[in-house]
This record gives sequence, structure tokens and C-alpha cells, in this order.
Amino acid sequence: MKKIDMRFDAYFIHSWIGKEFKKYKCDAFDFTNSVTQIVGLYIGDAVYALTNKQEAVDYFGNTDDVAVFKLKASDDVSIKSAFVDVEMIDTPVGNHITAVKLVNECQKLSIDGEPAYEVYLTRAVIIEVGGREISFEKDTVPFSEEITILRGYDLQNKISDNEGFLEGWDNGYKPTYSREILEIK
Repeated sequence: MKKIDMRFDAYFIHSWIGKEFKKYKCDAFDFTNSVTQIVGLYIGDAVYALTNKQEAVDYFGNTDDVAVFKLKASDDVSIKSAFVDVEMIDTPVGNHITAVKLVNECQKLSIDGEPAYEVYLTRAVIIEVGGREISFEKDTVPFSEEITILRGYDLQNKISDNEGFLEGWDNGYKPTYSREILEIK
């Protein structure tokens, strides 16, 4: 069985606790509350790039272009729109982070009754700040480079289900998925 792990590093994210979430930077919302490919997170004195970009990966036995959700340290210059001549906007937050929830997903595929794939990924990052939450969610469509941003309360219950993953497989293929919420304080 092949195992692929694309979950975010909880230890890395733990360093955010107690730091000021100054702002996030992304393309302006025109028609939806999603942005394409990148969001900059400005936490403490650091900048982080939250990206969802297509790259060639093993997608359950086929090499295909699939959007991969990643988080890494960055700098302000690298936080730029995927689109030409689009100026990104800053959304101020200005409060300290009290907790972060990682919504992690496990996608499994059995072929003819035999386990073949186990893929782990982070579906969403929910940051608790100032008594509210801000979530950044990877679209459930595998090739979509969209990141949905929500603000409010109890956002883990507003993360999209992934029922689409269960549909459209050939006979003999049995997909399943499950989620876990990892809370970092």
C-alpha cells in the first residue's frame, strides 16, 4: 500500500500561539469568498505563504496535476497574486492567536478489496483570534487552486464535506475518507 502524507506540521504551527496575527493578504473577493493559489499570513514578525497550487503528483495511481495545499515561511515580496496586474489587499486582524485547528483528512482507496492508497492532507487551517475564528480551506475539487476564507464562529462545522471524492470511481475501486480536528493551543 502506498502512503502519502501532505499534512501541515503541527509543531511548526504551534509557534504561532500567543503571537499577534497582524493581517492576511490575498486577492480581493469579487464574487465569492475564495482566492486563487495564495494567501499571505502575517504572524508576529514573520510572513507565511499558504498556497494551493497544481503540481504533478501520484493521484491514486495516475500522475496528474493536482492542487497541493502547502504552508511555508516566506517574505512579503513573495506574496503576490497568481494573476497579472492584480493588486492584493490586506485584511487587518490585530489580535493574538489563542488556538489553531488543523482539519486533516485521510483518503483511502482499495482496489479489488486490497488497500492500495492512504493519502493524508490538511483540508483547512482555522485560527482562533480575538474570540473569533478565521478559516482557510483548500477546495475539495482535486485540481482547483481555490482557498476559501471564512470569518466567524464554530468554523470547523462549515468546512465543505468531501463526498465528491467518493463518486466516479471504476468498479472494483472503493474510496473512503475521514477527518480529524487537531487543536493546537
